[in-house]
Amino acid sequence: MNEQEDPGPMLLSIVIPVHNASSYLRRCLDSIVCQTYGQIEVIVIDDLSTDNSIQIVEEYQKKDPRIKLLRNVRNLRVGYTRNLGLKEAAGEYVWFVDADDWIPLGAISELVDHLNQSSKDVDLLVFGHTEHYGKDNNEEHKRTRLPRNLDAGESALNNFLNLTKGFFSYPFLYLYSRSLLLKHGILFPEKVYYEDILFVAKAVHYAENIEAVPKSLYYYNCEKHDSITQMYSKEKIVDIISVYDKLYAFLANDGLIEKCNDQFLMRFILHGLGTCFQIYQYMDEADQKDGELRALLQSYLVSDMLSERNMVHILGLIETIDDKDRIAKQYHRLKLDVLYRSKSDWAYG
Repeated sequence: MNEQEDPGPMLLSIVIPVHNASSYLRRCLDSIVCQTYGQIEVIVIDDLSTDNSIQIVEEYQKKDPRIKLLRNVRNLRVGYTRNLGLKEAAGEYVWFVDADDWIPLGAISELVDHLNQSSKDVDLLVFGHTEHYGKDNNEEHKRTRLPRNLDAGESALNNFLNLTKGFFSYPFLYLYSRSLLLKHGILFPEKVYYEDILFVAKAVHYAENIEAVPKSLYYYNCEKHDSITQMYSKEKIVDIISVYDKLYAFLANDGLIEKCNDQFLMRFILHGLGTCFQIYQYMDEADQKDGELRALLQSYLVSDMLSERNMVHILGLIETIDDKDRIAKQYHRLKLDVLYRSKSDWAYG
């Protein structure tokens, strides 16, 4: 490309959904506006916060014209909120950042440099992250997880279903080509929890060129800051199953289910149903007595899906995962243990 055709620096759109995030929002915004790469737009969407989140964003707006503030007229949850930001975005690439997380200095330059140096147009760029679990006796607890590039002909979707090579469900661990999202109409499911699973699955499947940056470029806040009742509810259990139903329908409609049936089965059983039973264990006793919910969970406990034969099959699939993904293997085994305990303690206890 000659100099006259050079469009200049690439514009990156950063979309930040906000709901009562005043305790963390300044750290998030500071980490973005202080980046060495300046060609960004920061789209903040407030989802009817009742704290002073809006006032914080307006304060930053006065100092930085790159920040845009949109406001939902009622609480519409993160799926709708991210979609609204995506519709507003004008950048060549889009990055979804959560308001309670933050990014290291130089992260955007690192990502843009990789895109500029790539020999192909990159549809999806996956990168590493560091999970921050807070301090204990002044010692900070954190863990860094880095992605690996796919081998020739290797399925990105299978890795996503297996949670291997860094292909996780967190939407903030990818830089998305906006043209990829627009071409395939990829949006977040709205008004449900766990909306990120289907969105990332579609992006991973439709992306023709996926590249990895094996560096930690995102700081994920894993400290517990939700109330127990917010974290564990019947609604979340129902939403998990609903999202996995939608994921199965997507795979079936695109003719993918035969190729990745084992991977989908493992993902749904371990991280769909396994998570459902974990949530149930921590719900209030009164909520656990909900007849409709108990009937739903019981139907899975006595189904062929959770038969001993199937559980052994799932264990075999876990053992085939490369030891380079030992954290994923440990996570899978943990979920399998949850299901075995649930079958024993609840169905047969």
